[in-house]
Amino acid sequence: MSETTGSTPLTSVALNFGQTPDFSKLKGRCALVTGSARGIGLACATKLAEAGALVTISDVRSEAGESAVKELTSRGLRVQFVQSDVTSYSSQVNLFRKAITFGEGRLDVVVPNAGICAEQNLFDMVPAGAPNLEDEPPEPGYSTMDVNLKGVYYTSYLALHYFRLNRDSSFAPSLVLIASLAGYVGFPSSATYSMSKFGVRGLFFGTRDRAATASSPVRVNLVAPWFIPTAMTADPAFAASEAGAMMTAMGTAQLDGVVQAVMHFSADDTAHGRAAGIFPQGVYDLGDDLEGNFLGMAR
Repeated sequence: MSETTGSTPLTSVALNFGQTPDFSKLKGRCALVTGSARGIGLACATKLAEAGALVTISDVRSEAGESAVKELTSRGLRVQFVQSDVTSYSSQVNLFRKAITFGEGRLDVVVPNAGICAEQNLFDMVPAGAPNLEDEPPEPGYSTMDVNLKGVYYTSYLALHYFRLNRDSSFAPSLVLIASLAGYVGFPSSATYSMSKFGVRGLFFGTRDRAATASSPVRVNLVAPWFIPTAMTADPAFAASEAGAMMTAMGTAQLDGVVQAVMHFSADDTAHGRAAGIFPQGVYDLGDDLEGNFLGMAR
């Protein structure tokens, strides 16, 4: 059974990610993926385009984004690139307008993927040596929170706003939040990264029930990857860190698992309010709801 209020279901039943939904439902749909010039975002944008969606790739890195679009359009896929800074509200409004124009006046799938990890653990950021009351300590960095939380907040807000352009009641729009297992178990190498991903999980909790009961329902789901092989995790400095030791001990999850979960949440119009964990062993429904005792019964 799913979590309910009265007779209204607020989350769908736990998902089996071994079952592939009908991706043909995405043909002709409009999708927007932030932070998608490379890595996880590009892999998700590519798969959405291969399913027939009209995809807007967005990133601050214009050269990488334009290169990705050139390669994908050469394959006959319908994609465009829009440079955008997710920390700027006006930049995101411009992004959404261009995505909707490209998508022929509609918006169906939004994946707020843009994210960084710029700061260390808060203890490591505190200046060395004894404090001096005459001196003001340097202001701590905050850019990870700006991108990973404020940026996702802006993207989600604009998605919920523009989803209402749709008049096709046969397909509920999909907001696929990209969090991290660092939003469940913490991340000792960066306090702000862990804070931001716990915050995305809070956004998930705070919107999924209202989205399900809205006059025009929206499907809100979350993807929480473990370490994925990327340029960051391949850096020797990362390998020598506490987080690198965790990755070495437990292994890495696969990029394909993240794409699998994003595609499932995009295409399966029965999936709502679910959280998918991407582990080295595979993709699992986390049971991050009342029925699952909020991760106590991960499937």
